[in-house]
Amino acid sequence: MNQVEYVLDFAADLGRRMLCTGANLERVDDTMNRICISYGLKEISIYSLSSTIMISAKDEDDIYGSRQVSVPPAGIHLEKLDRLNRLSRKICSETPPPEALADILKEACDVKEYTTPLVILGYLIAMTSLCVIFGGSFGDVAAADCITFALFWINRWLTKPNLNHIVVNTVCMWLAGAFAILLVKLGIGEHYFTIIITNSMMMIPGIPLVNAVRNILCGNEMNGILEFLKVILETLAIVLGLVLSIYMFGGLIQW
Repeated sequence: MNQVEYVLDFAADLGRRMLCTGANLERVDDTMNRICISYGLKEISIYSLSSTIMISAKDEDDIYGSRQVSVPPAGIHLEKLDRLNRLSRKICSETPPPEALADILKEACDVKEYTTPLVILGYLIAMTSLCVIFGGSFGDVAAADCITFALFWINRWLTKPNLNHIVVNTVCMWLAGAFAILLVKLGIGEHYFTIIITNSMMMIPGIPLVNAVRNILCGNEMNGILEFLKVILETLAIVLGLVLSIYMFGGLIQW
């Protein structure tokens, strides 16, 4: 492999990993472009979507190279994204040997994952705080935490086969709405809408919405609009699942 191939391999893989951990497209494109420039590449062409990255360039000897990689569905991992951002800045300033870039990237991505109990604890603390802020009683907090625990496992199980987030959100909120009605019926929870609004915060795609708006404002309108429409559909799926649960099981409780 020559220099341009090493650099394009690294840039494309770094961009893919950044998108997978929650970065916005405009930031990813800028990062890949800066890396190519730092290694003296020219005629750089980058085209990226949330599912695909295509990049091509020439080196100083007019040797041409191109790469195309597919991007799996994104999962937010801010610690890993921070390490990738710091790595990109380090590569641009120090320009290590191109053949060492793959190992450097692999080392940067070796982030210790949080244990499942710790992740669940974080969700429970967040949902408890939100339920209190929304005016929920002790029973509402207990109900919201029970549903949060169930949603964590349901969401993990549904995302394993790479189901579309629209389908996942619909099913999760349908089950959450049904569980909330059941818990209110059993007398554990008191205010149904306080419980379900709290749990919906777990499903709302907040970071993708921020990324979509940023792309639009930074001039990347096509990608921004596509991402914004995706966020809208995923949010409507949350509403759809909730409405279905109320329609099917709402007669069990007094409103």
